[in-house]
Amino acid sequence: MKMNLTLSIVCAIGPVFLIFPSSALAHPMKGVGDFYAGMLHPMTSVECVLPIIALSLLAGQQNRRTAIAILLSFPIASALAALLALVLPVSPFVAVINTSAMAVLGILVALNRSLPLEISVILSAVLGLTVGWANGGELSSDTSAYRFIPGLAVVGLLLISYGIGLVRSLDMPWAKTAVRVTGSWIAAIGILVLSLNK
Repeated sequence: MKMNLTLSIVCAIGPVFLIFPSSALAHPMKGVGDFYAGMLHPMTSVECVLPIIALSLLAGQQNRRTAIAILLSFPIASALAALLALVLPVSPFVAVINTSAMAVLGILVALNRSLPLEISVILSAVLGLTVGWANGGELSSDTSAYRFIPGLAVVGLLLISYGIGLVRSLDMPWAKTAVRVTGSWIAAIGILVLSLNK
């Protein structure tokens, strides 16, 4: 019952993301430590949080081996890319890639098909790299990268774990349909953001 309520809430608030700004904060978050800032930072950008949610739902729709591969590859890739961002400026194409990933992953969730392990790991790693690079590029001199980056990796691990657990716990056909509808909403938001940014 609790999981079904959670899914209903997620489905209800999906369209609300349209009203939020689509750029991450470029300054430290006051009142929280650097580790928690790393956890919260991806949640401030539509291009980061929605693809991660879509990836987590997609992982939940896959077999156990593929889900574990996604669960591990995303946070590792995001941490490595955030470290890379310390020495390499963020490409302007990162936001476009993240938004495109939002659309692609949302469509895959809506289709609810099993993916080959290799394709799943590539999708997860590419998204991890772009999310990590985008968030690592926002680090300022006031923020400890060695606290911020583990926070970034942990939030990716938690979000994907929760998505896998949520999808796998659903028994009712309407709830599984709600996951697919959520995927279609995420895809629609991604397509809309891409069209507005042209």
